[in-house]
Amino acid sequence: MEVESPGAPVRLLLVEDDEIDREAVRRLLGAGYVVTDVATGKEALDEIAAAPPDAVLLDFRLPDIEGIDLVPGFVQGFIPVILLTGEDSPEVIVEAMQKGAQDYLVKGHIGRTELARAIDNAIEKVALKRDLAHQQAQVAEQALALERSNRQVRALASALTLAEQRERRRISQILHDHVQQMLYGIQMRTYLIGLDTPEESKIYIHEHLVEMESLVEEAIQSTRTLTVELSPPVLQSEGLGAAFNWLVNQMGRLYDLQVDLEMSQDYQLASEDLRVLVFQLVRELLFNVVKHAQVAHARVVMCLEGEQFVVRVEDQGIGFDPAVLEDGERRNTGGFGLYSIRERLGLFGGEVTISSGPGHGTQVVLSLPQSVALHDLVPE
Repeated sequence: MEVESPGAPVRLLLVEDDEIDREAVRRLLGAGYVVTDVATGKEALDEIAAAPPDAVLLDFRLPDIEGIDLVPGFVQGFIPVILLTGEDSPEVIVEAMQKGAQDYLVKGHIGRTELARAIDNAIEKVALKRDLAHQQAQVAEQALALERSNRQVRALASALTLAEQRERRRISQILHDHVQQMLYGIQMRTYLIGLDTPEESKIYIHEHLVEMESLVEEAIQSTRTLTVELSPPVLQSEGLGAAFNWLVNQMGRLYDLQVDLEMSQDYQLASEDLRVLVFQLVRELLFNVVKHAQVAHARVVMCLEGEQFVVRVEDQGIGFDPAVLEDGERRNTGGFGLYSIRERLGLFGGEVTISSGPGHGTQVVLSLPQSVALHDLVPE
């Protein structure tokens, strides 16, 4: 009884130069197969180029080429190959399997059931490999698309950071060039009013003039502070040392927060947007210390750790539970802005690590790949 392949006929290419061997294989195949036979390797390649079969039964030795040398090309095209050998040679079998043949059969010892099973298994295995390769290609394409998207997001984040900094500079310039000048004008007018007022009338307006001068002076000082805080001039420098030394002085002068700054080098960040972002993030973290930690001392450490550029902001304050904090931030119920910091730094390939606990202080670590973050280091 012949074994037939179920379903649609299986298209086979039989590559065999011996007419007797071809006839023997044909007799073993059932009606479920459509067989095309050729006698040479060149004819086999021409047939496959015209219409790839479902599987190839390939003689090991052909008159124009070793059959086994055709196997890699068939495998690359996801065409199942079953090698037909004249002898049960371990060397031939190993070589065939290494080159990708799905099975091998020894001529003269092939049974109908064995041949049908070998064909079915070979087709099934190659189908699985083809599906896996297709899925891997899709994953690779999706990964490439995701990387392109990430690059676009990082570019957008950079543009937004720079746009924010430009807007800060513009507002700072307006405060300096216009608002402060108007306040100076009001201050001068107040002074002139005092000079021009007759002595007998000064007793009535003196208190008001003093209060006006005090308010104008306070407004001038406020605009000066806001001008510098919006766009610190030191951010235009190449290194971070000047910027963070300025920040340390500002935190001490305005908020009575003593900050110890430790830098193993004066680092040059790779771009202005990164320099601005790192400065802004550290300043936010120091503001958190002022607002929440209930201490008057903090520490900022900037260094290289392995392949990472690292900035650590530490305090010995009251601490908090990071899980509770971040859960609250995601529900917009308050918090230190640490979730926002993590998101912004992540756009540049960076990470934020938070270590804290009630009564155990807080350490926030900002890390960026050195290859992304830094230009060449500046010697001390």
